[in-house]
Amino acid sequence: MPLSNRVARFIGLGAVLALNNALATHAPSASVATDNPHRSPLDLAVDTAAADYFRNTCHVGLSIVAVTPQGRFFYDYGSAELHGHVLPNRRSIYEIASVTKTFTGALAARAVEQGKMRVDADFRSFLPGTYANLAWQGKPITLATLITHRAGMPRDIPDSDAIFAKKDFNTLPYELNALQRGLNRDTLLSALHDVSLRSEPGRDEVYSNAGYLVIGLGLEKVYGQPFETLMCQRLLKPLGMDSTGFAVEGEARARLLRGYNREGHLMPYHLRNAGAAWGLYSSTEDMAKSVQWQLDGNDPVVQRIRQPLTGSAQDGEAMPWHLAYDHGQPMLAHGGGSGGMSSQAVLFPGQAEGFALLANDSCEGTESALKSMAMTVYASSGIGRKAP
Repeated sequence: MPLSNRVARFIGLGAVLALNNALATHAPSASVATDNPHRSPLDLAVDTAAADYFRNTCHVGLSIVAVTPQGRFFYDYGSAELHGHVLPNRRSIYEIASVTKTFTGALAARAVEQGKMRVDADFRSFLPGTYANLAWQGKPITLATLITHRAGMPRDIPDSDAIFAKKDFNTLPYELNALQRGLNRDTLLSALHDVSLRSEPGRDEVYSNAGYLVIGLGLEKVYGQPFETLMCQRLLKPLGMDSTGFAVEGEARARLLRGYNREGHLMPYHLRNAGAAWGLYSSTEDMAKSVQWQLDGNDPVVQRIRQPLTGSAQDGEAMPWHLAYDHGQPMLAHGGGSGGMSSQAVLFPGQAEGFALLANDSCEGTESALKSMAMTVYASSGIGRKAP
């Protein structure tokens, strides 16, 4: 990371100007294609971070949007296909994987604001049928425990532990798809009756896609609509996210990138039943609209989304953003990874700045590298911030 701890915000004006001059001398790597215009401090900060990112030759393509008070800025690097020469663009469609959870969390936050759900209520009351098994010694799962991965739920339904234990990244996506093929609303509700909680709700944080599928079922019941319809009508369509959804169809198929694992092997896309947990596809053009909305601190739903459910605003979990502070400034982040793609959304609400970064590889460490890129660019560009 070229700069640590976002020191640019705390150094003097002369140092900031010197930093920008240094960035201006940076020459982009000739081996990585890009549409970056290399004009503004933001352009140059992005290019510096991208050059560092592509030092790992496992990476394939990358699309970035930076949302700032000055506007939305799009950058693309690499290739739409391994060993290809076609640059991705702002309309290229990627799997956003678990960044989907931020959209599911937004729908849940809206349900809470509308009085249809409570974060601390027995979530079984929002499910069709009776689920005595979704409690631990009388303590039930709640929206708060489900959304923060503390409900004691398994990672997936059906149980995928044996597949993940192999750590075979060439076969894992195929085996996971085979395991979940045929899973739908009815079979999920049936399988829920056989789930045994693995820990007391609220005690241990253990990552669970299954918990988000349960949230989706609850939202269906309280709104009386299928989850995909809810997502489209109550969130994606109002935001104008026309290229975002649980399936890529028609002309959009030509914009869907192919994804690759850490060994460069082409990976399958997730099944449509990934749903509320990790089922969305999107582009940086669309993600810019979501980031812009998530930066609107006057929206009561956004305010609800940011409230800590565990820990604190300095180090906690919200709905379902990871909360942190750095040098007194709040940061919200959430990543995602599928068989062949990785994603990150990173928000800095104090300065009304945010980033979405989408990559068509699942190389080791890609998710964290994307987050580091956003933090580095935020620290070094100075966009939207004044030096003291």
